[in-house]
Amino acid sequence: MKWISILTLLFVGFLLLDGCVLPFSPPEVASADRFLVVDGFLNTNGKDSSRITLTYTQVVSNKNTFSTELKAQIIVEGDKGSTFTFTEIGKGLYRLAPRTFNAAENYRIRIKTTGKKEYLSEYVAPKQTPPIDSVTYKIASDKKFVQINVNTHDALNKTNFYRWKFEETWEYNMPQYSLYEIKNNAIIDRVENINTCWKTETPSSILLASTIKLSQDVIRDAPITNIPTATNKLLIKYSILVKQFGLTEEGFKYWSALAKTTETTGGLFDAQPSQVTGNIKCTTNPQELVFGFFNAGVPQEKRVFLSLGLGLYSQCAPFDTVSRADAIKGQYFLLSQYFAEGSSVADYIVGDPGCGDCRTKGGITKRPSFW
Repeated sequence: MKWISILTLLFVGFLLLDGCVLPFSPPEVASADRFLVVDGFLNTNGKDSSRITLTYTQVVSNKNTFSTELKAQIIVEGDKGSTFTFTEIGKGLYRLAPRTFNAAENYRIRIKTTGKKEYLSEYVAPKQTPPIDSVTYKIASDKKFVQINVNTHDALNKTNFYRWKFEETWEYNMPQYSLYEIKNNAIIDRVENINTCWKTETPSSILLASTIKLSQDVIRDAPITNIPTATNKLLIKYSILVKQFGLTEEGFKYWSALAKTTETTGGLFDAQPSQVTGNIKCTTNPQELVFGFFNAGVPQEKRVFLSLGLGLYSQCAPFDTVSRADAIKGQYFLLSQYFAEGSSVADYIVGDPGCGDCRTKGGITKRPSFW
């Protein structure tokens, strides 16, 4: 259909041709100056918390982690007199607990840093987001990747501008199973199962679409992410939580401009950095650049689970067999016991923590509440 072809073209500007998403991180600049990056959303649905992250830009040549703004004061102000204060969680993250908001009130954000700088956004009206119709998947013909898509529509034709974020969680097992561990120079039964873990990642991705030029406010098969089967995320069980946000036209233009800068590597800011600044200004120094766009509204989300069995189980051979004394002395990673022929004293088969302890791959052994 014609409108599907048009929508596909709209996505080309924001997603790579193979459907991969564009990574979003605080902008890198050539200048040694640091500029504040504000990333967050005021959730006005009364059920979920709101989160704001404060980080700083870094120069392109700097490969270190982006620095964060700690101990800042973040206040949401309504144009009818209401105020709400965020609480610092840590690592540049601030949270506002769920509460009731006045739908007829416009809101802005005020930030005060420990460096005695103040930043203030424009007032924005909370925007209602239509529900997600479905989250679907398509397996590539060569089974090398699986593409996740989202479908939605607004029967009132009022949304027109969309942005998505996603969070993925997957279960994985290690090729070796550890039955024993060493504690206080003694070998004991391992209580915690460290063979199975769950890992969660929240990629910072710029995912956008617009239906402003279409006759209907309908999104069909918008690509969210590609999952290479070689990652083994799809081997046992995989879940993706897709979050959908309705944007204003101004917000859409901001994220579109930022997406274009992240499509290039090296000289990210061929255009002037001021072209990708949002609706937040520094009141203590109006000439200072600030990155970010403050939005408010009711987002939508949908979670799906996939059990596709795509991937390969890895193999690891045990290292050796050692005596109890040597195992304790060497603080080995223990797998199981081994009794030599005619012996009543157990030796221990030892392995590699990287092959038997799932925590070494960044996961946790606690099953997620939604699993």
